Amino acid sequence: MVTISQNIDLKRIQKEMAECLGFPLNEENVEVRAAKLAERLTRTKNKVLVILDDLWETLDLSKVGIRLSQMAATCKVVITTRNRDICKVMRCEEIVELETLSDDESWRLFASRAGDAVESPTMREWAQNIVKECAGLPLALVVLGTALKGKKPDIWKTVLMQIKRSMDVGLQGVSKQVFQSIKLSFDFLESEEAKSCFLHCCLYPEDYDIPKEELMHLMVGGGILIGDVSLNDAQGMVDLRLDQLKTRGLLLQGKDERFVKMHDVVRDVAMQIGAVADHAFYCRAGQGLKEWPRTTESEMRNCRRLSLMDNDIEDLPHDPMQYPKLEMLILRGNKWLSSIPAMFFLHMGCLMVLDLSYTAIKSLPESLSCLNNLRVLNLRRCYSLRDISHINGLKMLEILILDDCSVSIVPADVGCARSLRFVDLGFKEGRSSCLNIFFSKKLPRFHRLEQLFMGKFAGSFRELISLRHLTHIFIREVVDLGDSLSHELVSPGSWPDRLQDFSISFHQAQSLFCVRDRRNLKLMGTKRLAVWVKRLLEKTIHLTLAEFQETELSSIGVSLPSLECLEVFNRPYLTKLLGDELLLHEQIPLRQLITDNCPTLTSLIPSEKLDHISVMACPMMPELFPNLKRLEINDCGMRYVVSSKMETVAILADPFPALEILGIRYCPEMIGMISPPASLQAPCFSQRLREITIAACPRLTHLFSYKQAISMQHLIELSVINCAALEAVVISTENKEEASSSAHVADHESYNSPFPNLRILYLVNLPQLTAFHHPTAPPAEWLHLGSYDIDECPKLQEPLEERIRSLCARMKKKKAGSVKGEEDD
Repeated sequence: MVTISQNIDLKRIQKEMAECLGFPLNEENVEVRAAKLAERLTRTKNKVLVILDDLWETLDLSKVGIRLSQMAATCKVVITTRNRDICKVMRCEEIVELETLSDDESWRLFASRAGDAVESPTMREWAQNIVKECAGLPLALVVLGTALKGKKPDIWKTVLMQIKRSMDVGLQGVSKQVFQSIKLSFDFLESEEAKSCFLHCCLYPEDYDIPKEELMHLMVGGGILIGDVSLNDAQGMVDLRLDQLKTRGLLLQGKDERFVKMHDVVRDVAMQIGAVADHAFYCRAGQGLKEWPRTTESEMRNCRRLSLMDNDIEDLPHDPMQYPKLEMLILRGNKWLSSIPAMFFLHMGCLMVLDLSYTAIKSLPESLSCLNNLRVLNLRRCYSLRDISHINGLKMLEILILDDCSVSIVPADVGCARSLRFVDLGFKEGRSSCLNIFFSKKLPRFHRLEQLFMGKFAGSFRELISLRHLTHIFIREVVDLGDSLSHELVSPGSWPDRLQDFSISFHQAQSLFCVRDRRNLKLMGTKRLAVWVKRLLEKTIHLTLAEFQETELSSIGVSLPSLECLEVFNRPYLTKLLGDELLLHEQIPLRQLITDNCPTLTSLIPSEKLDHISVMACPMMPELFPNLKRLEINDCGMRYVVSSKMETVAILADPFPALEILGIRYCPEMIGMISPPASLQAPCFSQRLREITIAACPRLTHLFSYKQAISMQHLIELSVINCAALEAVVISTENKEEASSSAHVADHESYNSPFPNLRILYLVNLPQLTAFHHPTAPPAEWLHLGSYDIDECPKLQEPLEERIRSLCARMKKKKAGSVKGEEDD
């Protein structure tokens, strides 16, 4: 599903489709991208439904990569639009018109938002009249109902009068009822901060995922959050206001909890509200502008917020711009903008927020130093930026973002050192090395610094933790490891307790955890940990341990009450992770465990909450007890997944009752899923399994017994790849009687199919495979099978793929016969 909106951006549409289909699309040329996308849609084994939402003009699908004439069997397209003519021009096979709500539906929707008060005798008449004025429009009903909940009767009366008096507002696609309902809901907001949050959301393009952190920066930088509040508290205040706006129906949830979105109709109304009176918003974001917009002298003189985000502006006016009241300028995403005239900012003395991110500028102009009130400077992903020397004069700067900038010319000093509260230099190695070195030396002077993000810290860690206001610190690599972990750098109870979020790596090796994960600590081998490190460990959620010499994790000498994710690698002497396992099991809320290159490790951590394990290069591990949902076993020396003997195995005794996904790869010693004796061959193997992938296990001869296979009612995907010795997927050899009966099972209709709900089947490069089920059995009744690939299996005694095709044909015929029989009746 891709939202198109008013301005068609082919590259964005292609990118979002490719992401949904799970493959990279790195080419720049639109035609090349379209060809690659078309090939994927044509050759896919799974059918694809493409939903193009909110189409405002005709779209040539072939330019995107959707060539319906070639992919009729694999791809279908649905479009949504406000313009019926678009459906006709694009030759839609079927047009479904979404009608307004009926009177009864309107009432139920409104009442669900307005609450029980609508049923009272004094309120019901007002409510019914308001519902009538909303004319069956869901957005108006939702917004007004939410806004009026809990309000006094005289407010309801006033609202009804205002809706009746409302006139057409001249906004395309926005009725007067919808406009007035949104405007009234805005007017009812109790706090100015909530109103400001709402209006600032319209500075972003249509259907944009708006980062909550950026909104906080705009609010702080724009002087809207008054008072001495920390950035963390400011974020909490903004999040609270955004939640209120979502409750009112004025905002929507974004792609995850870090973002919000604004419905395009609500945004149109917000832009009109923001453009009048004291708000003085001027927004032309995402409109395909190629040059600076023409504005009247009055607009320039009064404008306070100007957003030209995500356009195609290449050049800015060379004469100084006359914007005496401008407080916020957003030029973000004008990717062809490569230079800013020297005196461009000369007459913008009130500017407090400047966003030049995602542009191609190479340097900052001289007039930047005239911005004496600038508090926020965003230069994120200005990949060509080399010279930032002019930031030296920004005495009031509080938020500086230089993520992914290749800066090579830095100022002689940092005039903003005493005011900076937020510094983001990014995390990628190499790109910002000059910035990391420069700021590593200057950071001890940043007495107000609260939040720091940088790839490599090359200064003294002792000086860094002396910063009294620091609450968030994210560093990919601490260069000076001399005494950082073993020596006390600060008295206990100060710096570690102030930190609310952190991710600090004292090791160069790459972790599987993201550097911006919450409370992430990466430690390398040391015989003694300082008290301040132990205090951080008590708050750590994601922990990586590398190259420790001790034999047990408990040797670090600290409890881990917050630990959810643990990564352990390159520990040659580690035999087990915990000492007193039962005691510590109660204290650790571990959910994810990753081990790599621990050759003497023999056991892991038992935990009922553990739902993901990855084990790599740990050949001696014989026992594993978690109640998992996902299990990945890679490059291990186990012989069985489940065993009752002290073999080299992955788990003892009863297997995983909650397991849903199982992946086993590169296990050269594995000879079976479940070891003898026969008691373990009963149908008890993880009956909740949904996906199984077995790859590169050269000694494996079969997977499951017949009893186990028919018990796996939930299995929908089975992939077996590159297993040189595999002779059958399912076998019936538990006893002579079953083997004998199953040899003749083809004659009996009572045969139950293994994996009865299978939908996806891949059998690839299995040179010894002679049958799916041995001894020979009837073809499985896989009624839901939609995707399969059987390739490089030369010894298959029966043409399995033909049998599957025949099954599908029989199922279609059977269904058709049933329908005909019903009609005859």
